[in-house]
Amino acid sequence: MRVRRMTAAAAAAAVLTLLGGTSPAAAGGTATDPSAPATVPAGQGATQGRAEAGKAGSDADASAVIRCEGQVQRPHNSTHVPGTVNVVVTVSCTAPVPEITTRAALYKNGQLVNQSALRTQTNTASGQNNAAVRCSPGNYRGWMYFKVVFPPGYEPPTASANGFGQEVPITC
Repeated sequence: MRVRRMTAAAAAAAVLTLLGGTSPAAAGGTATDPSAPATVPAGQGATQGRAEAGKAGSDADASAVIRCEGQVQRPHNSTHVPGTVNVVVTVSCTAPVPEITTRAALYKNGQLVNQSALRTQTNTASGQNNAAVRCSPGNYRGWMYFKVVFPPGYEPPTASANGFGQEVPITC
């Protein structure tokens, strides 16, 4: 059973790579600084990141796998800070994990205009972050990076993903 679980974890990592990168380097940064790319890659559609880990040596039941999914919400005129455009990114896991680290970024007309600091939330099944800029008319989209530290005994012990949200026109 351990071999099957490890094979499933390796397959999940391969799928994540195909979905838009599981490494911070694929996100445009390095392992220590998962920064957003300076521009949106040509032809880049909306992609949401996913990460999962299985408990090594356990049965193949659903409780032995923790799945985490990232979501980039639609940029919008902020209701909390008038005169700004805001994007929120969230991560939701099927069970609590020791750590979820997130970064959000906001693009205007394909160019990076702001990114958040890394935010780490501990002992939780969800996390979020946001990025905002002063509003000026244009086409906006968000980006996210997230890294999950899984509980002891799960393989892989950590996983990360990144993705872009939908582009939306915004007027001020």
